[in-house]
Amino acid sequence: MSRYLKMLPVAAVLFAACSSPSPVDEIVASNIEARGGSQRIQALQSIRQTASVTASGGRVARLVREIKRPGLFRLEFSSQGTKSVFAHDGEAGWQVAPLQGQFEPQATTAENDAAAGVDQRDVEGPLVDWREKGHVVELLGRETLPGGEAFKLKLTLKDGAIRYDYVDVASRLIVRTDVRRIMEGRPVQLEAMFSDFREAEGLVFPYLIETHVKDRPEVIRIAVEKIELNPDLDDARFRLPR
Repeated sequence: MSRYLKMLPVAAVLFAACSSPSPVDEIVASNIEARGGSQRIQALQSIRQTASVTASGGRVARLVREIKRPGLFRLEFSSQGTKSVFAHDGEAGWQVAPLQGQFEPQATTAENDAAAGVDQRDVEGPLVDWREKGHVVELLGRETLPGGEAFKLKLTLKDGAIRYDYVDVASRLIVRTDVRRIMEGRPVQLEAMFSDFREAEGLVFPYLIETHVKDRPEVIRIAVEKIELNPDLDDARFRLPR
């Protein structure tokens, strides 16, 4: 018995080490709390964001982004009197891309599907319940960004895609995301900066997103004008028209 008693302090230390949250868990938990808390986030069933888009050279467009559980996604992009649509119904993607000469809705192949990313179609965001979703999150350290220090997280998503989220040390909000996407059939590295955070019905969102392709000077500025939480979105909006 005395031998077992001597082992108790060691066992207690090991138990504490096993039960203590990892740095990744702490950072993710603080990010979720900063966004409004898991209860509000998980109650979110759908979202619609309306924004104006300004590209280098002063070109302006309108953007409407809709996401609905489970994994439904639609992006409308209106410019020069035309409307482009990139959508996913949870199983397959489709698009209308008049600026690319495609005027009728067509199914897209997986490698050319601009709306296929599981992170884009997740109304909660991939960090919420990331283990249950099959993602892997790693802490790579800290980096100094223009707005201050940020934790750099590497997300290996369930579909194999990799993205990097930068969580501001002070606010615990994601202020930058780097991700590989397919554009016009070619892989590119997109870098997006998030700022002008505001509250909408208890949840916090960035109202300014500036994105560009790595090592290119052109910047696309997305200014969010309206965010609607839990709008009534018909599933048919996300399906390929027949």
